Amino acid sequence: MTGYGDAVTERDGISVSVEIRSINNRFLKISPRFSEPLGALELQVEDEIRKMISRGSVTVNVKISRAKKADAYQINFMLLSSYRDQLSNWLKESNANAQWSDFQTLLNLPGVVENTSDDDSSAVAPLVLETLNAATEKLVAMRVREGKAMADDLLANLADVETHLGAVIERAPQIAPIFGERLVERLNKLFEQVGVEIQQSDVIREIGIFADKCDISEEIARLKSHISQFRSILANDASPGKKLDFLTQELFREVNTIGSKANDFPISQEVISMKASIERIREQVQNIE
Repeated sequence: MTGYGDAVTERDGISVSVEIRSINNRFLKISPRFSEPLGALELQVEDEIRKMISRGSVTVNVKISRAKKADAYQINFMLLSSYRDQLSNWLKESNANAQWSDFQTLLNLPGVVENTSDDDSSAVAPLVLETLNAATEKLVAMRVREGKAMADDLLANLADVETHLGAVIERAPQIAPIFGERLVERLNKLFEQVGVEIQQSDVIREIGIFADKCDISEEIARLKSHISQFRSILANDASPGKKLDFLTQELFREVNTIGSKANDFPISQEVISMKASIERIREQVQNIE
């Protein structure tokens, strides 16, 4: 499921902004990005996301800004003097006529200017987690709105499956009698030249064997049960995605069996329609949390 959330928190000269996005994925994949290394806090951020989200490709951007104080930087004069002396000696030894007077270059040398501010991640951790939770709540709210729309679509497709299943249930009792009539008709055409006439009672054993092979009553009962469970899980389960994914596979299984056992063209047409609706359901449930 897709979603977006962002939040900003500022406190004690520290500003934390979090932006979190999610797109469809059957599994949970988290891609965090931090403006600076946060050590163990990075793992804690992922754990917090896993508590609220179980499916989707999630991208998290965490940006930390600190207000710099006047005494946040100090010049290491000992190191600066060392750089100066070494450069001066080099100028003398090389007989160069130039004099070293570029202070900006000296200040840019490694270690000359030191950052003395306290950047301990433990001071930032509460702000990061607070901002992350606020952003994630917005993302979850957006996903909930999308989920309601998806639920309506799933129920519409499930109702379509039930409609075609009703046609199958109405047609099923007619399959064996129709087979018997056609069998007698074909046999009478074969024996017409010898003056022999066949009645349904003469082929009752064959009709019985056919009726047993094309009996789909068990598949219909299981299919109706799966549809009922699907509705119940969708209405009552907080995280129905994986259960609905499994039930959708079972819906496919029963519908396929009905099509292969019934051996009837009108039922085959209803089966095709049911499979089309179930396929639309399958595409949706793979993205539900």
